[in-house]
Amino acid sequence: MDQSLKDYVSVLSCFPPSVGRDVAVAVVKPLAAGLGNPSTRSLLRTDRQVKWTMEVLCYGLTLPLDRDTVRLCVDVYTDWMMALVSQRSSTPLPISRDPNLYTQRIVRHLYSLFLPRSDQVSPVHRSLCQQVLCSVQSLARESSVMSRETWETLLHFLLRINHTVLTPPTPSEGISDLSVAVLLEVWLLACSRCFPSRSLWQTFRQMFGSWRHQPAVVEQWSRVAAALTSRLLPQRFGPSYPHFEVPDEDAALVPADMEDERVSHTWFQVLHLFRNPADLTCSVAGSSATSSQDMFERENAHLPGIFFRAMRAVSELVNAFLGTAPVPELELTQNSAWYGVTVRSSEQMDHLLPNTGLTARTHFRHRLPSLGFSVSRGPFRDRLPPYGFSRPRSGSAPPTPVNFPSGPDASPSKSSSPPQKRQLAEHVSKFSSISSTPHHWKSSSPPPRSSPRLAAHPLRCNVDSLLHLFGTWLFDAAFRTSDSDLPSGKRTDATVTSEQWAAGRAEACGTLCRIFTCKKTAESIQSVYLSRFYLVLLQSLQDACPPVVVSVLLNSTCLFCCDLRGVNLLLPSFLSVLEMVLLDRDLVQFKGLVSPVDLRRSSIFILLSLMPLPLQLGPVQLQVAPPASNHGSIRAGLTITSTSPVVLQDSGGKMTSDVKAGNFLSYKPRLLSLLIGSLQTEMDTYNVQLLLAAVLNEVHDSAAAEASHTSSGPAQEAGNQYGAASGTSRTRPPTNRTEAAVLWVHGVRLMTQRLTSHWRNDSAVCLSALETLGGLAKVQVQVEDSEKRRAISSVCTYIVFQCSRPPPLHSRDLHSIMVAAFCCLNIWLSHHPVLLQQQGCLLEVLEIVELGISGSKSRQDQRVAWKENKELNPASLRVKEAAEATLSCIMQVSGACTYLDGSLREDTLLLNDSSLKKSRYFVLEGSVILAMLEPKPGPDQDPSPSLLVVFRGPSGHHSWSLQLHLLPRDGRPIQTQETQRTQETQRTQETQRTQRTQRTQETQRTRITEPQPPTADDVGRKCAINQQLAPENMERVPSVAADQSIPPLNHTGTVEQVLERLRATLKIQEHIEAQPQLSGHSIAMATCRPPPPISSFQVTRVFLSHLGLLTPESVKDPGINSVQPALLSLDSSLPGFSDNLRRLDQLPSRNRDCAFVFYMRAGQRKPREILGNVEKQTSVSGRFLDFLSSLGWPEEVGRLQVGRAGRSEFPAVLGDSGGSVFDGRRFILKFADALTWITFIVPSLHTYTADWLRSSEEVGQATVSSSNHRCSETRPSEDIRSCHGVASFFSSDSKLLIVWVESFEDIEKFPLTDLLLETRAQTETSSSNIQVIFIHPLKTGLYRICLHGTTSTKLGLVNPLVDGMVTSRRSLGFLVTEMVSNCSHRWRLESDSAPPPHVRRKHLINDIILGYKSCCSEPAFYSALFHL
Repeated sequence: MDQSLKDYVSVLSCFPPSVGRDVAVAVVKPLAAGLGNPSTRSLLRTDRQVKWTMEVLCYGLTLPLDRDTVRLCVDVYTDWMMALVSQRSSTPLPISRDPNLYTQRIVRHLYSLFLPRSDQVSPVHRSLCQQVLCSVQSLARESSVMSRETWETLLHFLLRINHTVLTPPTPSEGISDLSVAVLLEVWLLACSRCFPSRSLWQTFRQMFGSWRHQPAVVEQWSRVAAALTSRLLPQRFGPSYPHFEVPDEDAALVPADMEDERVSHTWFQVLHLFRNPADLTCSVAGSSATSSQDMFERENAHLPGIFFRAMRAVSELVNAFLGTAPVPELELTQNSAWYGVTVRSSEQMDHLLPNTGLTARTHFRHRLPSLGFSVSRGPFRDRLPPYGFSRPRSGSAPPTPVNFPSGPDASPSKSSSPPQKRQLAEHVSKFSSISSTPHHWKSSSPPPRSSPRLAAHPLRCNVDSLLHLFGTWLFDAAFRTSDSDLPSGKRTDATVTSEQWAAGRAEACGTLCRIFTCKKTAESIQSVYLSRFYLVLLQSLQDACPPVVVSVLLNSTCLFCCDLRGVNLLLPSFLSVLEMVLLDRDLVQFKGLVSPVDLRRSSIFILLSLMPLPLQLGPVQLQVAPPASNHGSIRAGLTITSTSPVVLQDSGGKMTSDVKAGNFLSYKPRLLSLLIGSLQTEMDTYNVQLLLAAVLNEVHDSAAAEASHTSSGPAQEAGNQYGAASGTSRTRPPTNRTEAAVLWVHGVRLMTQRLTSHWRNDSAVCLSALETLGGLAKVQVQVEDSEKRRAISSVCTYIVFQCSRPPPLHSRDLHSIMVAAFCCLNIWLSHHPVLLQQQGCLLEVLEIVELGISGSKSRQDQRVAWKENKELNPASLRVKEAAEATLSCIMQVSGACTYLDGSLREDTLLLNDSSLKKSRYFVLEGSVILAMLEPKPGPDQDPSPSLLVVFRGPSGHHSWSLQLHLLPRDGRPIQTQETQRTQETQRTQETQRTQRTQRTQETQRTRITEPQPPTADDVGRKCAINQQLAPENMERVPSVAADQSIPPLNHTGTVEQVLERLRATLKIQEHIEAQPQLSGHSIAMATCRPPPPISSFQVTRVFLSHLGLLTPESVKDPGINSVQPALLSLDSSLPGFSDNLRRLDQLPSRNRDCAFVFYMRAGQRKPREILGNVEKQTSVSGRFLDFLSSLGWPEEVGRLQVGRAGRSEFPAVLGDSGGSVFDGRRFILKFADALTWITFIVPSLHTYTADWLRSSEEVGQATVSSSNHRCSETRPSEDIRSCHGVASFFSSDSKLLIVWVESFEDIEKFPLTDLLLETRAQTETSSSNIQVIFIHPLKTGLYRICLHGTTSTKLGLVNPLVDGMVTSRRSLGFLVTEMVSNCSHRWRLESDSAPPPHVRRKHLINDIILGYKSCCSEPAFYSALFHL
């Protein structure tokens, strides 16, 4: 410190006070009179005069404030100081000649004004001090001729007065904010123009450390640190790095001309001015030992708030270095003085800062972005569902517990709650009961809306670098403020003390969680940091301090997805806290801290990442951490082993005695119970959708694991060969009741109950529940048929409820939900056709179909409405079409027709030239086109007449082969051996012909599941239908007169009379036959011969007659009646008829979707690099090939495939490529079931995209030979776009891409628009309707899901994949196919230009009928029918 600045005393102090006062008054008044008057010149001419006058003015600054003497002295000095800025006439000439020298003296004299005095708190003194500070501030800003000595004098002066003002006791509260602000601003100006010396920095650091008890110090320090960080980041990370937003007045604190090197040096020095904020807690412990309780609370009342504000500032700096997006501004609470920070209004700040250039500022919690704590309410709290439902009362019943069977290696579970959970509940209860110190802490973490991910920039610094900077502060803040860290005997109530420091500790814990969750993919973190971080989390979760628990949960949503070494040891601690949060409906202990919806959402995201761990790690032993009381003793020696499982060890390598052993499987029952309990408790729409996705994921994962364990023994490694992977892991389930079956039953029961009660008014939840129910229908588990029937009944009940709504409540969204319900019904019926054998289930489904088509049921309130008396009034045309699709599904799965998948050949469809001329075409009921051909038998074929019939309807096309026999095949008379051999040969040929015909028929009933060849008992299996000759309730049908036409056997009297008449008749006949012999005449007996066989049978007429179509009611004259007849003929001779039929046959009868699959290696940015990865198998990982095999099975483009039996094996088709063989040029990956057809394309460089990647100039310069060679190897892009559903991908406005990323940070750099333009998948640069599913493999063998684009629609979240989910290899392929199907279905629900397949076929059939119907009378129709 400058010695001349200390205790400077004027010579007038040697005289009596009255003398000094009179002299000062006499001297200062004429000097002040000349200030501000340009025409007045100064009275002082020489250096001696100026020095003597300054002695007087220095003494005048020490006089009392009851007169204007002190004010006039301040006016004179502040005017003379401006000589360094501009020359004035009132400035003495010596000062003008050497302004630096005299300014240094003036500054030393002005220090006397800030010395403690009795009237220091008066407004006059405060105003004078502000005037001096503002003058010093203006001098530093505007002067360009200040010397180094002047700069150092100014800095010493500001340090001295701040030390005087801020050192306790501190009565000068009015100028503390401004004095610190001016000091820091002038210091930054000095760093730009005359960098302070090392000794001056050291002095500043020592003094600043003694001021930390003042709220103004931490406030102004956070401002300057944020402003310097905002300038530092672009220099270190480049201009593309996210800008750290700070207010304009704060950004102006850093001079624009400061050099980059000085910015970094200044930033580091300023950052460490505050020292370690955790030392504030040590000062509390030390001061409490020597002072009374009242004195202790009075002196340290502000320290918890200052500690919190300091940790908030550190948190903001960490967010800036991570590149996270800014969060909304924060809100103030009325009692924010609890933090020890005084909040002033704008008028008060304007009064404190007159003419300083500083704008009025609100409280610091309004100004700076943060991810810490202070949002008073979440944006989801006031969101109401479309139709509204009330939240349960506080005293509502808790969720029903679910008992799941333990795994084979699970330890015996106890009925009581875990010890950690009991301790947590007791501590929280004790914490919430304290009312002496109110809570005003609120979470400022951004609510995790649709994504748990922090938007950290890919160029962010490493975790170790951040911890080198802030780790000591953060770890000490998290450790030292616990109850155990306060010295024994030197603390007050431990619980109250912990509560006071909880806000700062929570900020530190949340910041640590954000740092570690932003770990890069290939980054390695030092073990010492991991050890301390895990101890922080274990202690924070076990202490159960509500603010700390909330902070950890809000900032740990991705903690288990980042491949942190040893993070799995936190599973027990997190599980106990999640049980406390998710199973409590009201969360009373967390009220006022954070929105319950946001807290539960963060907990759900954590639960999503924990669910796959037990099955993935299986019997791996997990060591539970020691209790919090032992953390201090083992903290120094804690290490983490590099192998899995991670075990807490001391420095000697031995496990501590308090560690409890267990394996991961032992926690699975608790996780499953928590999942079901959370679904029972949750009321928020978005949170319920997340839990529904988790239910489907866990059920399928459990079922697949149990199936693989049953079929192949122990579970295989995560890196299993792709050839062994199942397409959707739909193997045969075990026969016993398993854990997956229990979860399936509980999930279905809960969803069906809520679907018809709590959720029925929430369209988003209902749609997600229907999608989840549809997914559960595809999971094969051994459950009773009654449980499956429950799901179908609940869906039917839901449809009835929605249809019964009043007309004003009907909307497009409501009808979309009803369409989705019918689709869910189709899925259940197609995958469980055995349910249709139950008469009650069949009647219920048919009634729902009737309701959808006609708008009402025939049976209502014991009344039956006949069909001809009903009025068709469906809810909407879309609902009617969905019901018709369900009716078609019922007919297909009920065993009425059995056919296999495949593309019909043109000759089978009767579209070739020869068949087209000989065939006749009819229309049935205006919706089905019949094509009939009577083929002539060959020389070696059965001469019996036959008929080929092709049915074309909205549900597809089917081919029938009929043959007319006069006698049944099994009832023919005994023939010769030669005839038997001839007929046997004919029957064999007929059977072969029939099989060939059946191969061409398109299936919609046979379920295609996995890419392995089906077993013998699976192929062509039909439902066992018990054929009955009479109805079951025959005895209840009343008899009529016709029933008595055949007399019963018990009427013996009538039988005797008949027998007598028969005997008499026989005697008469014998007498007649004997007469020719008696007369002697001979009679020649002629041999009876059959008539010659008929060669023209008119099988078409016979077939139509057998169907009951050749009746006067079916064939009507259109000229007489405008009603379309039931049977109508088509004129196939008109031009374009065959082309329209081909168009009809090309329209799919199932939903056909397409998705592109890409592989992105680490660091790639260009489309060519991404497309070239799949050319070689060495360029992709084996896990990616395993994933491809789970999507579907290979199918050769353009070749007839019969179901799954004719497909090639995946390894054989793959060869040495990395997936490029499935580019659509020759092979594709296909997944199909009864209702869905999905085509997966893997684009590459050297396939059909090669022409698109080339520019027009390159194409023009290509030689003819190379073009011919390329055309010989590659199909034209038009052909590829028109096959196997690929055309729907290019023509659709909504597209779906699947991207495998090696590095998670590359997701933000994925060239989506460029890649779509390169592959011609998108003609415009907009990518708003693009859904991208990123799959990132983790080291644990699991997969992390990241969704970009339209992750949700106006109808809610699309299941089953959600952003932030973690899934296993067993479920990945199934979930991706379900996601593709559901995304496409959502898009069709919301789009007016995407009708269902059967509707498109129906419209085209109507166009064909209108264009090619034969307008003829009834006689002409019959005449043409007889002349076939």
